[in-house]
Amino acid sequence: MVNGTAVGGTATDGPAARTAAPGAVVLVLAAAAGGWGFGAAADGASWADGLRGALRGDGLAVFAGYGTAVLAGSLLRTVTPKYRSRPVGAVWAGAALALLFGALVALLAWPVAEIAPASSHDPVSQRDPGFLYPLWLASTLLAPALATAGVRMGLPLAPQRAAASGASGAEAAGPAAPRLRLPAEDTVRRGVLRGLAWGAPLLVLLLLVSAL
Repeated sequence: MVNGTAVGGTATDGPAARTAAPGAVVLVLAAAAGGWGFGAAADGASWADGLRGALRGDGLAVFAGYGTAVLAGSLLRTVTPKYRSRPVGAVWAGAALALLFGALVALLAWPVAEIAPASSHDPVSQRDPGFLYPLWLASTLLAPALATAGVRMGLPLAPQRAAASGASGAEAAGPAAPRLRLPAEDTVRRGVLRGLAWGAPLLVLLLLVSAL
């Protein structure tokens, strides 16, 4: 059986069963506990005040939750063979990649936090533009965090799997057209690609609102 499809071609579970991995629940709980726990542990600490000043309190909470979720998802994939679709070494290499990606996002968030609108309700416009900053961070980091737990999301324009047999006469007559190759669905590399795709529009919107 490969990706929920029997070798003989009979599907044993649908896309929802393949994508809704139990690791998603673990990640949500771990992220919430990490964000809250880090905030409580770092309350009043001078080093935390510096980070909070650079990334804002809500930004710091997002990154703390992200780091906790990455570690929890990788640990789940390591100790639970049923959901381990990759070797243990590859799982933790993906965790390192996810943490490195989070660090790069934090470097970008540092200057963005300085110009992004503050989270405060505007009685005139009846809007709160400050929510765009944590929303951008969460949207960018969500997909890599889910990928560390093996959650398969899929990307638009994903390459079709080559058929094992039954090629048409047109395909047999000439070479197949080159296809865009993307990493496998449950890899952190693919999660990073999706995180960039989700976060880029929100970042552009955030910068436009900040310039108003």
